[in-house]
Amino acid sequence: MAKKKNITISSHVSFKNSQGVAAEGSLVRLSRQAVVFEVYNPYSIVQLSEVLTELTIHQGDRATYNGRAVITGLLNTGLILIVSASLVDPWSDLNNLGPGHLLRSFVRDFVQDWEDANARVGAPFRLAVTSLRNYLQELRRWLEHWETEASISAESDVNRVLDFVQDVDQEIAPRFAELNGEFERVSREVSRRDLPFHRAFAQRELHPLLMASPFMNRAFNKPLGYAGDYEMVRMMLTEPWEGANTFAKLVNASALRHDAPAAHRNRIEMLHNALAREAYRVLALRQREQSGDGRGANRLRVRVLNIGCGPAVEIDRFAKSDPASAHMDFRLVDFNDETLQFVQRHLIPEVKRVRPEIEIATEQRSVHEILKMSHEGGHEGAFATQYDVVYCAGLFDYLRDATCGYLLELFYSWVAPGGMVLVTNVTPSHSSVAMMGMVLDWNLELRTMDDMRALAPDIGEQNAYVDATGVNVFLEIRKPAS
Repeated sequence: MAKKKNITISSHVSFKNSQGVAAEGSLVRLSRQAVVFEVYNPYSIVQLSEVLTELTIHQGDRATYNGRAVITGLLNTGLILIVSASLVDPWSDLNNLGPGHLLRSFVRDFVQDWEDANARVGAPFRLAVTSLRNYLQELRRWLEHWETEASISAESDVNRVLDFVQDVDQEIAPRFAELNGEFERVSREVSRRDLPFHRAFAQRELHPLLMASPFMNRAFNKPLGYAGDYEMVRMMLTEPWEGANTFAKLVNASALRHDAPAAHRNRIEMLHNALAREAYRVLALRQREQSGDGRGANRLRVRVLNIGCGPAVEIDRFAKSDPASAHMDFRLVDFNDETLQFVQRHLIPEVKRVRPEIEIATEQRSVHEILKMSHEGGHEGAFATQYDVVYCAGLFDYLRDATCGYLLELFYSWVAPGGMVLVTNVTPSHSSVAMMGMVLDWNLELRTMDDMRALAPDIGEQNAYVDATGVNVFLEIRKPAS
């Protein structure tokens, strides 16, 4: 479908978000690579890097595109949200077209679109992508020959195979990192207007090679409708040498050395420490409060609410390392049913095995539902418990400032006096912005400490800080004790 100079009033977009909620929007701009549309958005119906399914572009009486799209940008204008999305699947504009003038016009439009897009890709960017592609192509070819000569595929000693792979990685990683760095550098010079053309070029050139990595493949394809799902967390926390062959293992290990996965590993440790710190604070307070009142230890419970819990690895680590975890009551909320099933099958039995006193309840709710409930009557008791800790790790990476600010106010209203709200975000300093955004359609809302403090500046006592990686920023909001 050629880019339309004039989008008519009958042009619109319909889609379902990752929770299956149907919505429609007004078409603003369209190209082969991307679509921009407006959607009424009172309750955060979409978020960054989310996969939209059944996205149909209606132009007149024709559906010119019907497939998936991944959200690459969001711009709030009050209740109207301007959504930018990359188009993933083949176009349907040639369906039921026979030979003749209309078919030839579509072909001419395709050729013109290709020429326009090709002309928009800058020479430095093209060179950086081509150099990275050539390096990976030659590496793959050499490794295939080497694997055959060394009979690696027939090697039964897993440790010996791993030794081979690690030796190769030690020698190829520095140049791989240099080429990645050059790709990141030139990508920063790409204008926002030309971003879809550069994204399409990078994906076309690099996907046949990089998708061999299980981690990068899942990040791009987002089988659960979003990046950073529980299986990706597992990949970030285990040995990086996953893949069908040596080349795949090397690319996978390289991807997991990028700043964002490394920072995620440290974020889990920081959350673990925060849970332990707050547990001891609350338990000490409760012991002082009940001293001499004769009511025993039944009040020695610490109530924690986790929004967007994911696999909740920090709870597993806390339970297995600290006896104070036996006093915890966790309420884990996530929008994804498969994630919660994973928690129920793996996390809860593991934790209960070592800390049978711990309580963990799960609940399926999306941010969209939470925001909608907060505006409508009849749901006042949904989060009526006064929690000692409310935390949300990772979700703010995909939400606009206004949504984050409103969520912080909600979290603060749910926390008990003296309690803490804790949220995290990725900072702008991480070094794989282009690889994530352009190649993997994995875009984040990056924030500094000042950005975090500005989300809801008028509530509580706030402390923002960055971890040792420089990539995680944390915001703690303490509610004054009554």
